[in-house]
Amino acid sequence: MQPVLEMRGITKRFPGVLALDNVDFNLMHGEVHALVGANGAGKSTLMKVLAGAYPDYEGQVAIAGRVCEMRTPRQAQQSGVAVIHQEFSLVPTLTAAENIMLGMEPRRSTSFPGNMLLNKKALAERSVRLLGELGFTAVDPRARVSDLGVAEQQLVQIAKAIAANARILVMDEPTARLSRAERDELFKVMFRLRDAGTSIVYISHFLEEVFRVASRVTVLRDGQVVAVRAVDELDRRTLVHHMLGREITAGDKVRLEDSSTHGRQSAGKGEEIMVVRGLGRRGKFEDVSFSLRRGEILGIAGLVGSGRTELARAIFGADGSVKTGSIKMKGRDYAPSNPRAAVASGLALLPEDRKQQGLVLVRPVSDNVLLPVTATFTRGPFLDHRRRKQQVSSMTTRLNIKSASPAVQVGTLSGGNQQKVVLAKWLSASPDILILDQPTAGVDVGTKEEIYLFLRQLAAAGRALIMISDDPEELSRVCDRVMVMQRGRVVRELDGDFAVSDVLTAVTGDY
Repeated sequence: MQPVLEMRGITKRFPGVLALDNVDFNLMHGEVHALVGANGAGKSTLMKVLAGAYPDYEGQVAIAGRVCEMRTPRQAQQSGVAVIHQEFSLVPTLTAAENIMLGMEPRRSTSFPGNMLLNKKALAERSVRLLGELGFTAVDPRARVSDLGVAEQQLVQIAKAIAANARILVMDEPTARLSRAERDELFKVMFRLRDAGTSIVYISHFLEEVFRVASRVTVLRDGQVVAVRAVDELDRRTLVHHMLGREITAGDKVRLEDSSTHGRQSAGKGEEIMVVRGLGRRGKFEDVSFSLRRGEILGIAGLVGSGRTELARAIFGADGSVKTGSIKMKGRDYAPSNPRAAVASGLALLPEDRKQQGLVLVRPVSDNVLLPVTATFTRGPFLDHRRRKQQVSSMTTRLNIKSASPAVQVGTLSGGNQQKVVLAKWLSASPDILILDQPTAGVDVGTKEEIYLFLRQLAAAGRALIMISDDPEELSRVCDRVMVMQRGRVVRELDGDFAVSDVLTAVTGDY
């Protein structure tokens, strides 16, 4: 059988980096083919070539046996390719419905010849029907995208791609911001599309998803194909070995076993650093109370819409002052009206959307790392470049940030390295409390373990951490306690010897 997609000898260079080195990839009709690899392996770059985002690629792309030029996004779309990128391609000022139907808007003629107007009723009906068919009932089609959360925006992105009736659908980390229930609904949609003949390229760092949805897997490492295997011929350990290029041993810090208590320490050894009582924000969360001690990692679990992110942003002063309840930090009243005041008080927030809220993508790695502390690296009216260079070098080494140099734009780095830059940025400010919202979303298995280890080291050094995550295994492995939220309220707290199943049951239970 002839592949529906063949990519032959694809090579892509960036300044100082060979991102893709003679890569071959093929996709069969009605197949879900997983594309995996560590951060920076070249997965997203290969799919951006397919999407027409990199016109200067070398090699050949064939659709259904016919060689196609993929030098522009329009050429890719005309060839039947739709890509759901990690970076959203939505218009924030338009509604969800308008984004879903963008470029395919139903129109109606007026009495004036040649004059066509948007048929808003038909547009709304089509988008509502599509969202219903996909099971994405959490999305309000009338809401502006800028008012939607990250998870809801991801659902709009998926619906937009599916609305284009593509023969080849590329999903690049589509579940990184989805709840477990939303992931299950997405998988059902994928299987329906697959059975109807749509071919899907699936990129994910969640390896359990790869084994669940794909029939074949291609592994990239350092811009080259290192394995193409049927999924039923692989196990997790072998797949990770292909990704990392080394054997995993019992003493390796990358632990593959399902160890629900790996790395956990006893909580409550340090002094109480934050006390929250009755905190609330209308329509977001209410009556939230908890305490936090030095040396502790407090997890916050809950489904999308439970109020987790809104709570974190409120504590950080990101959305203005909170009127209900109180916060004490280090024994003093604390009521930040903006993030600047929060940083001055010793807080830092690693946001769930690193690209929009955590980084300045067009600026160098060095500028991003030093962003909160630029004023401290001066000598009189001038920047102290020597001290700046030393600090950047120290932080990039400490977090193992991989880039050609600190002078490259942070937007050119892989997702995992971008996440490390955000972490380095806030650690430069030496916060007493670090709040992390989905710190490993879109990050490969090796980088996840590095981040886990680093967070435990921070806690051991006396920092207090609050960690929000959709991953029950992550929360059970890293956190000392887990606070569970539903519909804006804290409904349960897990402490002591809790396991993955305990977190999952608590999150999905009815209270």
